This record gives sequence, structure tokens and C-alpha cells, in this order.
Amino acid sequence: MKIFGFSFRPLVLLLSLVLPHASYGGNASFEIGSVALSPDGKVIAVAVKENTTSFIYKVSANSGIATRLTNAIAGEETSPVFSPDGKQIAYVYWPGEGARSRIVIVNVDGSNSRQWSPAGVTDFSPVFSPTNDTIVFSRAEWYGSDSPIAQPHAHGWKFYTSDLDGGDIREVTTEYFYMVSPPSISPDGKSMVVVTEELKSNERMAIYSLVAPGPPTQTLQPHVPNEADHKNPIFSYPNYMPDENILFMAASNGKRGYDYDIYRVSLRTGTLERLTNGNGYATGLRVSADGRTAAFLKWRKNWIGDVVSNQVYLLDLKSLEAKALNISGLL
Repeated sequence: MKIFGFSFRPLVLLLSLVLPHASYGGNASFEIGSVALSPDGKVIAVAVKENTTSFIYKVSANSGIATRLTNAIAGEETSPVFSPDGKQIAYVYWPGEGARSRIVIVNVDGSNSRQWSPAGVTDFSPVFSPTNDTIVFSRAEWYGSDSPIAQPHAHGWKFYTSDLDGGDIREVTTEYFYMVSPPSISPDGKSMVVVTEELKSNERMAIYSLVAPGPPTQTLQPHVPNEADHKNPIFSYPNYMPDENILFMAASNGKRGYDYDIYRVSLRTGTLERLTNGNGYATGLRVSADGRTAAFLKWRKNWIGDVVSNQVYLLDLKSLEAKALNISGLL
């Protein structure tokens, strides 16, 4: 998909991540681009990319058996997210070259698929509100690159909220962002947290009111032990927990480059807790609505440092035990 690209920082705050072509488990030439958890953590949705297509699969967290969500034959489906009642999945669909991405909502059994975004816009990262009556999403204003050697991608991001039927679109953020992470909504539905990045400012974790649009109500720039860059810390994928703590990923110096581990920070006290150790390159952190399980992607590199495969991991947030999920039935 042409709307995605790289920056020269080790971790890029894009709404989806495109890496060199990878193979899952060494048996098939595809990669898992994003993950989502059902509210009870029993079902996982993954976007599986092969060559120029990407389709969403549902995976049992117990058996690892995967089934296709839709019957699309072209384009790219990415960024799946479950509704709070677990009955629907929203995702981003890009039909192909020259088209704009749009949000699609479908029943969890694959029925009643309908385009949610209006024509002529570029929408990303849908998230249902806890009350299941609104959607928060991001919209890009332009596509390109400020560097002659960087891949062009979408810029001018802004966040909006809308009724579930697509009406009454309301602005959440008043400024435009160079790049942003997917949003996460607070348990009470009144706030969202994102990581933003500007050309002339460092990454920051920002909390915005979903009730009154304007500047962030709180910002965080947590410093993790042995962090990759103290002046410009690298973190991404913030997720609200039921207790309103924030789970996120941050880069630290590891044995073989940067480790992208999972941390928990208290919004009240700023207390920081490390939940994984030595993840290596990892992305795509998502937390179930019940706060019991986190899912993320671990990427494997070969001896010259190229990404060659990835795998879904599930983290029990009580025992802090992380296990790889062996998935069957993809492609």
C-alpha cells in the first residue's frame, strides 16, 4: 500500500507497518501486519499480507485455527478492531492504486459488510467507543514526503469522532500531526491516548478529551531503563487499561540492537513497570477490553539484520507470561 512508509527512526509511528517481505514460520511468503483482540481475549483478528494483498483472518486464541473474515480478492485490509460487544469488526480497506483508504464495518461472522467512510476521504485506525455508539478515527489531509530519499506516505493527521451510522462527525484534535499511532479510548469513553510525532518535536504520548476538542489534557514522555535515546525516547502503541493505567511499547538498548518491550505507566503517579524483557524487534501492541491479555508481534531478523518472519505473542497481564501463538489456516 503506497500510503505507508518509513522514517529514519528505529520505530515509525505509522498506522500500519510495512517491512521487507517476510515469511511466517518459514513456510509461506506472507507477514502479519496488525493484530486485535476480542473483548474477552478469546478471538484474535490479524491482517495477513502477501505480495500486494492483505486480508483479515479471525484466529482462536486457544487453538490457533484461522478463518477468513471477508471474501475480498484484491486490495488491502488492515487495522482490525472489535466492537465492545464483540459482534462487529471495523477495519481499513484500500482498494488499490489511485484509490483512498476507507473504514469498513462487518459482523464478526463476515456478514453485512458496509463501507462506513464517505467517498473522497482517507480514513484510518477506527476504534469503537466503550458504549458502542461512536467511532474514533484518524483522517489524513495529504500524501507525500518532505525528503527526496524517503518513501511518500500520508501526513496531516487529525482525529475525529462520529456516530456509529457515520453521522455527526466531530473534531477531536485541533492541530495536524506529521505521524500518529492508532488511538486507544479510556474505559469511561471520555478520553483517547495516542503517540504523536512532528518534524521539529520529539515523540510524545498525548491524552485528548473526546468531549471537548482542543490541545491535549495530559502529555507523557516516559523514560525507560537503558532507553535507546534519552533526548528523544522511542515509544508507541499506547493502550488504556481498565484501571486507566497505560500500556505501551518503548525501545531500549538490547544485546542485538533495540528491544521493544512492553511497559505499564500510572497516569496518577507516573510509576513505570516493565512487563517484558528482551523482546527484540516487536510491534502492534493491543490489549483486550477486560485487561487480562495483550497481543503483539515479534519479528525475527537474519544474520545481516533483515526482517525475515514474525509471530503473534499473547501476554497474560497477571502472570506476565508471554506465549507464541501457532496459527494454522492462513492463506
